[in-house]
Amino acid sequence: MSDPAAARFRSGLGFGLIAYSWWGLVPLYFSALGASGVPAKEILAHRITWSLPVMVAITAVVGGWGDLFRVLRDRKLVLTLLVSSTLLALNWLLYIYATVTNRVPEASLGYYMMPLVNAALGTLVLGEKLRPAHFPALALVAIGVAIPCIVGGYFPWLAISLTVSFGLYGLVRKQVAVESATGLTVETLLMLPVSLTALVYLWAVGENHMGGELGLSALIAFSGIVTVVPLITFTLSIRRLPLLAVSFIQFLSPTIQLILAVFVLEHAVEAGFPAAFACVFAAVLIFVGDAVWQARAKKRKRRREVVAEGLATPALQRGT
Repeated sequence: MSDPAAARFRSGLGFGLIAYSWWGLVPLYFSALGASGVPAKEILAHRITWSLPVMVAITAVVGGWGDLFRVLRDRKLVLTLLVSSTLLALNWLLYIYATVTNRVPEASLGYYMMPLVNAALGTLVLGEKLRPAHFPALALVAIGVAIPCIVGGYFPWLAISLTVSFGLYGLVRKQVAVESATGLTVETLLMLPVSLTALVYLWAVGENHMGGELGLSALIAFSGIVTVVPLITFTLSIRRLPLLAVSFIQFLSPTIQLILAVFVLEHAVEAGFPAAFACVFAAVLIFVGDAVWQARAKKRKRRREVVAEGLATPALQRGT
């Protein structure tokens, strides 16, 4: 007879590996569109537009219409999701721009920083307390950002913008009591008018790439699947896995991106970036190592409490 907890963990791990591996391979897709002459802004507009029918289909399958209409009737929720959708669109645009301009190594550097940026945002905005190990980790990240500036005279603005925009997006969504699929559907609806306007304009001036070559049109339409699949599998994963496990596998995505950028897409690595990566990797090791130590300490504490409770029970029974 199988252990339900173990089965839940295995399924969560499987969904997580799909999500982060998919995100890691995404540069291949956007690079193919960029090589076909599709600019970043048009890719973003299509990505938003083609994500909506996929999200509508998922909503229909899971029976989420009631929750969707509940959110749409709540003005405060809609305004909050308008903010999050703007941050999400900015993040998507920055990443697509990084891919089509051959700057995926810088993008992957940004996503390695993600856990530490989340910790910093949680401290500054939510009043959460940093653990002692977080301070040297954040200092190493700051050094990693400074190295390209000093060595190559280049400020890694793209890496920082990607990380901060997604960190702020997560921060806003954390405040909204909305299911992930419902929230993404509403966000897509809110982004749709701007994306459709952009596509209509491109069609009017003869610069829209959709509807010409069949292969390219199919590739563009596939952007909805490319966008939604990892988001859904990530949601399924995060509900089944402890956060410590997620903190390990989330580094799979930027690692795959970096390998693809250097060895497949042959993107150039800016001066100072190897040293910057070394600093960020060291920061990540400190962060994850501290998380492991903390999880083990909590486990040992629970065991001691269980043992103490077991020893106390017979004494209580004798006293009755």
